[in-house]
Amino acid sequence: MTVPGTLHVVGAGLAGLAAGVAAAKAGVRVAVHEAAGHAGGRCRSFLDERLGRVIDNGSHLVLGANRTALAYARATGGIEAMLAAPAAFPFVDLVTGKSWTVTPKRLPAGIGEILKALGLPWTGKAETVASRLGETPSFTRLWQPMCEAIMNTAPDEASARMFAWTMRKALLGGSDALTPWIFPAGLSAALVAPALATLSLFGAETHFRRRLKALEADTLVFDDAEVPLGPADRVILALPPWVTASLLPGLVPDLPTRPIVNAHFRCAQPVELPRDSHFLGLVNSSGHWLFARGDVLSVTVSAAGALVDMDNESIADRLWDEIRRALGMPPIAPPPYRIMKEKRATLAHDNHTVVVRPGPVSGRNGVFLAGDWIASPWPCTIEAAISSGLTAARLALARPGLTF
Repeated sequence: MTVPGTLHVVGAGLAGLAAGVAAAKAGVRVAVHEAAGHAGGRCRSFLDERLGRVIDNGSHLVLGANRTALAYARATGGIEAMLAAPAAFPFVDLVTGKSWTVTPKRLPAGIGEILKALGLPWTGKAETVASRLGETPSFTRLWQPMCEAIMNTAPDEASARMFAWTMRKALLGGSDALTPWIFPAGLSAALVAPALATLSLFGAETHFRRRLKALEADTLVFDDAEVPLGPADRVILALPPWVTASLLPGLVPDLPTRPIVNAHFRCAQPVELPRDSHFLGLVNSSGHWLFARGDVLSVTVSAAGALVDMDNESIADRLWDEIRRALGMPPIAPPPYRIMKEKRATLAHDNHTVVVRPGPVSGRNGVFLAGDWIASPWPCTIEAAISSGLTAARLALARPGLTF
């Protein structure tokens, strides 16, 4: 077995951080190169000057079923900045006013629906979530919001096979699989800062504001330096698909994406959600999930094609109206807010796209790929990103048993 001289990880999102952490802890020399001035990619926190609060660029949950993500958090110490919440998912319907809570022992669906959601007895490769579950009694109150939250794709185009995979992991994964892990201090405190500290502790180099312009046979050409590659060096490209496509022409097919819109509102005082939950599912509304962190309410709109081209004021008005109705607030104007649009937040998880994604092997000697968009059973999630980083590190180091 040949141990690389240096493992160069290009991209310091969660996939790149995971690859770097796994390799550095295994005693490999690691150099991480990131084009931005910070790590975390699309999963990070920052101080918003208008709100005067640290907010996340997108609200996320990790479930107990996301075992690789939790292993990463435990290995870096980031798990100390996470909180395991009760396995209860409250919902409210903004049209009917009805509310309910989904728990592992209380699913608002019959056994026949659940079996169909699990992909049993068989799921056709052309089936969508809507074609499989759209006529079931619980579609609007359970399967549709789960599909939009997990896959960021409308049910009428989302792959039923991929959805079934995630449902099997969640519903058949044991008592803790549906336990939601939240981020009281933000995503960076749990998933980014501890990883950077771990990399530093194990002697890894981290270079920010360094954009890769070209990948030559024996050189990484950055905008600020050229880094020679020795015969024992390896490279992991943990970059978005459109960036990877520009560096490795012909490898990455056209992969359609879907947007996400996040809105953060700073209220006059801390807000409590129903059942003392940290989050609330919204049904028959533009927003899908509402999160509370002290005096900041954050709402996520998945598959947000209907909102992404609207102006920020209109988005804030619409989402705040939904929030106040969901929480029984009087009709008041929106408080200070921040609207964040990610036009290419994830891939479109339709039946064509999920099967044409490239795998982690690039076809270039010593070059491997990572990212939540790389071929895997998972949709583009934190679990997919971290799992892809670990897989790429295993391949680059020729260590199939590598762990965090």
